[in-house]
Amino acid sequence: MANSAAPETNRVAELSWREVESALEATRTLLVPVGSTEQHGHHLPLGVDALMPEAIGERVADRVPALLAPPVWYGVSPHHTFKPGTFTVSTETFQRYVFDVCDSASEWGIENVLLLNGHYLAQDPELEVVVRRLRTESDVEAFHVPLVDLFADVAEEIRTGAVSFHASEFETSIMLALFPELVDMAAATAVDPPAESLPLTDYDALGENRVGWALTADDMAEITDAGNIGDPTVATAEKGEALVEAAVSDVAELVAALEETE
Repeated sequence: MANSAAPETNRVAELSWREVESALEATRTLLVPVGSTEQHGHHLPLGVDALMPEAIGERVADRVPALLAPPVWYGVSPHHTFKPGTFTVSTETFQRYVFDVCDSASEWGIENVLLLNGHYLAQDPELEVVVRRLRTESDVEAFHVPLVDLFADVAEEIRTGAVSFHASEFETSIMLALFPELVDMAAATAVDPPAESLPLTDYDALGENRVGWALTADDMAEITDAGNIGDPTVATAEKGEALVEAAVSDVAELVAALEETE
């Protein structure tokens, strides 16, 4: 006899296959948190980039019909290997892995995939390619969703630090809102980036970045001893809640529209 009770969670990893089968009657959308495990300064844990999109995905799935996949914990992070605890994989490995994960979900009924990217900026190019492949090869409505693009307008309004590039005001605020027990604000320290950068590049998540560029591990080691770039000491949970709400509401709006077209 089939289990007709509605599952109490949208997390795929916590459901039986029968519960997933039942959930597919209400949604064909899968949220895939994609992050990395890398150094985030003295004050934040290594898993920030996966913890953030997973928590945001959970809030989205509480508002609109969607399933939440287990997060992708390993990303493209060669520039952070100058500190212990960082894992990195090649672009080719990362792209093939994420593609295969999403493609396999299409085999059991998923039609829409949102890649919630917590390691934004650094692995945006890889995920754009994955989205293209999913759309052309797997017949999946796929979207790359870098968190920074979702909360950029709100971040510009509420920021008090001049620079927030890595493990600073924005990420620290979000972690204070979502996982305060994992944040050690007493260890947070401000790190100013170089005074100048090349034209069309900027050491700021909301900066004048108009061309593709990347930092190496040697670059990072020279720029920051602590690991972060910017000032995390100005972060607050209130700022974090505003950033999270901006991201959640935008993703929920997209998911609702996708489900309406089914």
